[in-house]
Amino acid sequence: MKIKILLSLLFVVAFGYTSSAQSVSVGPRVGATFAKISVSDDENGISNDDIKYNPGIQFGAVANFMINDMLSIQPELLYIQKGYKIGEDEAYLKGRANYIELPILAKVAFGTEQLHGFATGGPTAGYWASGKASMEFDGTKASEEYEFDDEDNRFELGASFGVGIAYKVGPGELNLDLRYGLGFTNLYDTEGDGSKTRNNVLGISLAYLFGAK
Repeated sequence: MKIKILLSLLFVVAFGYTSSAQSVSVGPRVGATFAKISVSDDENGISNDDIKYNPGIQFGAVANFMINDMLSIQPELLYIQKGYKIGEDEAYLKGRANYIELPILAKVAFGTEQLHGFATGGPTAGYWASGKASMEFDGTKASEEYEFDDEDNRFELGASFGVGIAYKVGPGELNLDLRYGLGFTNLYDTEGDGSKTRNNVLGISLAYLFGAK
């Protein structure tokens, strides 16, 4: 219920500006992610120093609502891969989590109409849709789909912060984004256990927004 209320509020914030927007642009986004998890304390002998980034992909759709020449609100709907890697190339354990994520970002632009930079920041809400675990040890490889249980927290709240550059190409503009996503929600709900496990994602992506002024 709390997730539904939050999502409703995020949509109100994003789309409440539509009537006063000077311009609206939409378009696709595609890119790569480099994800890991962070733990609040050593779990099963594993610390944050043992956890490495696991590469993945992201893609989705973007809508941008201009408030004025500098400020806009940018909701997105993304498929984004998160996860982690523990170990080296020939002896490792990898986890991959596939999320459907809704960022609602404030976007501040500076520069010219032809070429400008921007900074983004705002809340995110995500749903852990599926996942896979894979490993390699002593030349043997194995993988299996992740099976959820009652301890898994499939809804995630977090925040996204980033910078980028936009260049006008044809009827729209090409946006190059570099972002960092931080999960606030514990991935596992365990009774009497104070440890926290959260997602961290570094992402780089390209978006082409049609109709941007």
